[in-house]
Amino acid sequence: MTGLIELINSCAMTKARSGAALLSLSLDRDGPETLQAQLLSQLRRLILEHVLSPGSKLPSSRTLADELSVSRVTVSAVIDQLISEGYLEGRARSGVYVEAELPEQLPGSAGAPGPQDTDAAMPDATPDMPAQLRTFDISASEIALFPYRQWSRHHDKTWRMPEAALLARVDPFGWPPLRSAIADHLREWRGLPCTPEQIFITSGVVEAIGLIAAAVLSEGDEVLTEDPGYMILNRALHHNRLIPVPSPVDQSGFDIKSALPATPRAKAAIVTPSRQYPLGVTLPLSRRLELIEWAVARQAYVIEDDFDSEYRFQGRPLPAMMSLNNQDRVIYVGSFSKVVFSALRLGFVVLPKPLLSQVKAVLEQTDPQASLMLQPVLARFMQSGDFATHIRRMRRLYAKRHAALLRAICVHAGDLLTVDPVPAGMHLVARLTSSLESRMSDVEAAQRADLAGVSVRPLSSFFAQTPNMQGLVMGFAGFSEDTLDQGVQDLAAALRA
Repeated sequence: MTGLIELINSCAMTKARSGAALLSLSLDRDGPETLQAQLLSQLRRLILEHVLSPGSKLPSSRTLADELSVSRVTVSAVIDQLISEGYLEGRARSGVYVEAELPEQLPGSAGAPGPQDTDAAMPDATPDMPAQLRTFDISASEIALFPYRQWSRHHDKTWRMPEAALLARVDPFGWPPLRSAIADHLREWRGLPCTPEQIFITSGVVEAIGLIAAAVLSEGDEVLTEDPGYMILNRALHHNRLIPVPSPVDQSGFDIKSALPATPRAKAAIVTPSRQYPLGVTLPLSRRLELIEWAVARQAYVIEDDFDSEYRFQGRPLPAMMSLNNQDRVIYVGSFSKVVFSALRLGFVVLPKPLLSQVKAVLEQTDPQASLMLQPVLARFMQSGDFATHIRRMRRLYAKRHAALLRAICVHAGDLLTVDPVPAGMHLVARLTSSLESRMSDVEAAQRADLAGVSVRPLSSFFAQTPNMQGLVMGFAGFSEDTLDQGVQDLAAALRA
């Protein structure tokens, strides 16, 4: 579309070399790929070929959507995906930019050690590949069973005749009924006694980190992070002029005693205690208490990232770490991307009460990034009971698919892969057996899987430092039991070839 070319040329291409090399883009509405996949693959190509120069700014999602005549949800999903892959970066109160320093390992780039290096929110599509989720994609959820009719009904009721408060200046902490609904949900599902006043609505974890950095941390502060872990967190810390210090995770999760020798002056730690990402282990109570003890003694903060705790298949979800006696040293960060859909772009932070005035002072100097359009809809969705019903339905479904994948690995690939059957989440980690590891690395195993048409991620790609584990990260949530079984057969054949 020539309009999109001109728009990107004027708004995003600030370097002459990028403007001169601009390639034609087109979205074929009658083609085999979805519009979302076409836009994703073509923007990714422009970045890889440096047509979109490193550091250049992209137009807003609204502007792109208008130029392309597609929904803003489609454009936002593409931008989210490219941010999660490391091609783009979102800067608080500034916009979205091409990464100034692209990661060494990019999906589909020359010399990349694996077929994917993403914390993906949707399938990795290329111009030569049909836009469809490939088996074991860790981003996949069962979107076909989302209660769209109920969601649409809540949306219609909200905006057909919007209440006056929605059209006035809204509390910078977010839509009050949504904050109340989240507080109720956290008390019931996570054992977290909090008030709506403690909750701040965000556009996701990146904004949450920016808010916390501005309110309670100082430029140059060191922050402990998990290794392996969620690489976007390290990038978000860098963007906020903080120093991430990756700390090795063992089979019990994060260990503050092992982490401290590397950085005794750390002012915060970001952990995933309910389900470590990506290993899936749960942080035991003893280590949680040690971490809180450290935070209290050092006047530091523990940032509890609780990204998919609702999907625990045995018993109720574990109580949040913030629910423990922590003397206001734990900040809880949550998201709706796993339990609703990633394009929603809504999350939240639960703040200790002593921090509320500091956060409010920061918000007076900034504009919230979370869209108000969907906050009241989500509030109605939660208050009606549809949200809890959807979670329970997905828990049952994902439990069956988790069991199906374990069974398939045992039957078809027991000599190649071993799995710790953690009964939770939307993915699992399959370790390479010693015999397989003697023949190939997890990167080569992932490359072979890619050629066989299945999408696994090498565990080593989740490390910021030298990897000390080899394995394959396999998503199961978005695939039927038969698809998972066939996928394991295809994977096993590729690894034996």
